[in-house]
Amino acid sequence: MNFFIQVSNPKYLNRTNDECIESLSDAVEDSFPLNTEDAFLVWNHIYVPLSYKYDISYMIEDLVKILKKIMESEKGSLNICWLPDTFRCDWKIEWSAGEINILSHWDCTVGDLEDLLNNNNSIKMPIEQFLNEWKKLLELIVCVLKHNGYTETNLDGLDELITVYEKINDAGMLYKDNEA
Repeated sequence: MNFFIQVSNPKYLNRTNDECIESLSDAVEDSFPLNTEDAFLVWNHIYVPLSYKYDISYMIEDLVKILKKIMESEKGSLNICWLPDTFRCDWKIEWSAGEINILSHWDCTVGDLEDLLNNNNSIKMPIEQFLNEWKKLLELIVCVLKHNGYTETNLDGLDELITVYEKINDAGMLYKDNEA
């Protein structure tokens, strides 16, 4: 498989709901320490680390919007500029007839993987598999935020995150309950 997400086993901080935190991004950033396991986005067999504290927290609101749009439309396209300093890339996403195509341009990653990624810059896969790859990551974030006292009523965007998570049918490749 040319695209999958490895969630890993990050530590998270035991926080109480901070009334100063109003956004999903801030709540995710506040819930994870800097020094913990990273998630990995695997792009054409290249492992790209994603910090929970800084990369995923910056990406989460856009990620929810992207996944929601893909779920709601059988056909479409969008462009996303991922802004974290250590995951700076642009994706041109197109989907139709059950397939998703992503053309990427990479500017900055941990480990200076940009040249390698730009030489392997496209992904094509079934839409359902693409969505499934995000399920465990979203599940972990929802569980950590709820553990820290966030609810759909006290954190903007948590309701939408939970809705998107619940609509994804299955876990990604690494997390399926397979016998083999």
